[in-house]
Amino acid sequence: MNEPTNYADTIYVDLDGTLCPIKREGEHYADLPVNAPLVARLRRAREQGFQIVVYTARNVRTHAGDMSRLTAITAPAVLAWLDKNAVPYDGLIVGKPWPGPRGFYVDDKAVRPDEFAKMSDAEIQALIGNAQ
Repeated sequence: MNEPTNYADTIYVDLDGTLCPIKREGEHYADLPVNAPLVARLRRAREQGFQIVVYTARNVRTHAGDMSRLTAITAPAVLAWLDKNAVPYDGLIVGKPWPGPRGFYVDDKAVRPDEFAKMSDAEIQALIGNAQ
């Protein structure tokens, strides 16, 4: 894990479908490629004082929401993948609720991965309603 920092603002970034593609049949999580433009943008954000926390629903369905199994099995594999791919992070949260195949998340502070990678800080702030 990267050196801990003391930041005031945090970017929570999803893993599957954001930092890496969704795993398909026959693929292994450890082999998934990293979303390089997103990681580059995370590095810039970190330099600007943001803390980066990765959060994931990976294996929540597989382990029926059993946090002890997610902590013991999923977290070490995710941390190894983050380190292998030089993804900046200050923390990891496993056990994000999985919305199901047709479900989704609704959040007033949401920024899609492609928006985050391409938009300026001012554009992101305006998008989430924090226009300055």
